[in-house]
Amino acid sequence: MWVEYVIPPLLGAFIGYITNYIAIKMLFRPLEEKYIFGIKVPFTPGLIPRRRKEIAYSIAETVEEHILPLEKLHKLFEDSNYKERLHQRVELVIDELLANILEDLKKNIREGISLGKITLKGAVVVTAIDKLLDKAIEKLRIKLKEKLIEKVSGTIEKHIEEELPIMLSQLKIKDMVVETFMEIDIETMEKVVIGFSEKQLKHITYTGAVLGFLIGLFQSAYLLVIN
Repeated sequence: MWVEYVIPPLLGAFIGYITNYIAIKMLFRPLEEKYIFGIKVPFTPGLIPRRRKEIAYSIAETVEEHILPLEKLHKLFEDSNYKERLHQRVELVIDELLANILEDLKKNIREGISLGKITLKGAVVVTAIDKLLDKAIEKLRIKLKEKLIEKVSGTIEKHIEEELPIMLSQLKIKDMVVETFMEIDIETMEKVVIGFSEKQLKHITYTGAVLGFLIGLFQSAYLLVIN
């Protein structure tokens, strides 16, 4: 009968689909070990939960060696325009520091004039001296600022360039990746993996059905020939 020739392809497609579907599910499921009468059920938990630590170390090594090696980290730091931001920060600090120091200096000089420590008479003369003092202080501030920015920024940059390779080498990227991977809830991980690869996984499942159908078709053709 024709039924015996139709069943093998359909059965093969069904088996191929189901086996691939179960294989994909077994990547994560079951999430925990299962026991029957105190005996551990084989293949539990799923592959990824069972070998989670090994996978974490493998991913961490890949990240450390190929994705974020020291050379790339150094380049990322250099490309971050840190020198420009450093100059801006140094300038702000120096401005504030000089403003405080020179304001105290100006205040002390003015107090000396008003108290008679510096003998000057006449309001006009005092006012003229006050204006000259402001100009002198401003010129002093500009010169000091230029010198300090050049000296401080250069010194800091030099130290950063010397210490940066050491600091980067001390970053425990591998340990950080392993720790992060191990902290992720396994169900969340399953949703993420299945989510972004859902289309590809469906193709794998359908491919199993197609291959099973073809194998069954060959079996039917063989039966047809021998009969």
